Amino acid sequence: MNASQFIGRVWGKLKSPLDQVRFRAMTARYDFGGFKRIYHVHIRKTGGTSLNQSFLKISGEDSASLYARLAQIHRVISDDKAYVAWNVRYINQGNYFYAFSHVPLHALKLPERTFTVTCFRDPVRRVISLYNMLMDYQVNKIAHPGMSVQGKWLGNSFDDFLRNIPKEELCNQLYMFSAQYDIEEALERVQGLSHYMFTEEFAQGVEKLNAKTGLNLETIHIRKTEYKAEIHQKSLDALKEQLNVEYEFLRRVRETQPEE
Repeated sequence: MNASQFIGRVWGKLKSPLDQVRFRAMTARYDFGGFKRIYHVHIRKTGGTSLNQSFLKISGEDSASLYARLAQIHRVISDDKAYVAWNVRYINQGNYFYAFSHVPLHALKLPERTFTVTCFRDPVRRVISLYNMLMDYQVNKIAHPGMSVQGKWLGNSFDDFLRNIPKEELCNQLYMFSAQYDIEEALERVQGLSHYMFTEEFAQGVEKLNAKTGLNLETIHIRKTEYKAEIHQKSLDALKEQLNVEYEFLRRVRETQPEE
């Protein structure tokens, strides 16, 4: 599934039975240091699922149950907090406390006063983590919905995986901020974010996020895939070469990160 097909599928999800007026009235009173809502640009395999769980947990409801409900209807109210996930229309409407999706930022039209956050990771480690996760699903016959498309990338080896994975998934950190993989364009969008953090300094990133929003998020670490592929050095070298543009992008991101 390419990016346009994915976005189309997100747009076409089932409508929620919840009343739009109810969401609008509840979310109108939100204020996070002058922001009205929080949106997470969720890059796969960078620790974003852990960040989502931190935000879901502060509702007071079991985060796994809340996540399961979001997977069904894509927006829910828990206590006094409205959550949205994976639905472009709901995300662009802005009637939520917290929302997240894998949709590239350049494909969204977020309302003003939206606090935006993302998490970056070493590119090679991110891709290997994705491969391990998909292999774990395949080996253990886990019926994850993404396997109907992503499972086809695996082939019979890691080298097959590198040949099969689409560029927007291989260089997903860059693609989320530029459809043309243009570093300058991506940097401009990243510099417009309210907060960005790195998997390698996740706890510190959450601490700074709390300081900016006035929230009290816990640092949660989940989804540790047990499958660990043995990858030859030659394959790792080939992977790093394919990720040169993303390494350059993240180097520039680090250089321009503001002092906090």
